[in-house]
Amino acid sequence: MNKVLVLAELNGNDLDNGVFELLFLLNNLNVSDDEITVGVLGDDLQDKDEILKQIPCSKILAHSNIDTNNLNPNILSKLASAMIEDLQPNKILISKTNLGQDLAPRLAFKFGWGLVNDCLDIEKNERNDWTGIRPVFGGNFMSKINIKTFTEIYCVRPKIFDSLTDKTISPEIKYMQFTNDLATKTKVLERIKEKSEGIRLEDADVVIAGGRGLGGPEPFETLDEIAHLLNAAVGASRAVCDAGWMDHSYQIGLTGKNISPNLYLTVAISGASQHMAGCGSSKHIVSIDKNPDATIFNDAEFGAIGDWKNILPGFLDTLKDLAKE
Repeated sequence: MNKVLVLAELNGNDLDNGVFELLFLLNNLNVSDDEITVGVLGDDLQDKDEILKQIPCSKILAHSNIDTNNLNPNILSKLASAMIEDLQPNKILISKTNLGQDLAPRLAFKFGWGLVNDCLDIEKNERNDWTGIRPVFGGNFMSKINIKTFTEIYCVRPKIFDSLTDKTISPEIKYMQFTNDLATKTKVLERIKEKSEGIRLEDADVVIAGGRGLGGPEPFETLDEIAHLLNAAVGASRAVCDAGWMDHSYQIGLTGKNISPNLYLTVAISGASQHMAGCGSSKHIVSIDKNPDATIFNDAEFGAIGDWKNILPGFLDTLKDLAKE
């Protein structure tokens, strides 16, 4: 029988959606609810029962009366370690958020356990052995990794799985008293939330992105119009952001943001492996590029070969006509 610990983040009153995706993954693996414990990391959790009860699991671990100093990773690492020592799990799942990417290797190093980072999926064989699947070589290949340590840690890329929203499960919350020293050599002075207009790139169901082939920043005004009509978010390739046409907060790819929209529409993006590493899990990819040999067409479900200047205006006009109906 597995003892699985899922680590979740609660920032203020905002519960990160990654915990629901991880529970969906575990449901796909046929892990029973009585094998799963969700450990929640955040401030003053003893006053947030109603938020914690939104998590569809039967067992929740949380620390009471804790100030995490704006989710300081050094403090969260100590709290997570206390949960692990209390539960003694043999599987740990963490969503690959900014915090998760920091926390997972800390725990792996502290306990000497194996870690599959940027995990896209987990397979299970008849012996109940788990295999983590992650991209390598810029997303050109997939690597299957078996961890041989007593406890296995999987840092799973978000927006890959659906969310588990089983309302029939009501969790029992166990509050732990943390008595160890929380002093650290670092202090988080302030967290500044990124300001963005419209839909967040990571949360969008539809994303339209432009590449270097657009020739400059002006064509992104057309992409903005299309995004408005499709209720979509706008993204860009690294070359666009490096050129200063768009801020790096719009960058999609290995060194940018990971997205998994239902529809990903690319315009003048060649489809380099570093870019596809950040969007390869999109459910449907539609691409426009004048190069018939562009790599993007290997991943695109539909493609239009031609100059974007001849294709986008007609597409935009059609969307405007449909919006009037």
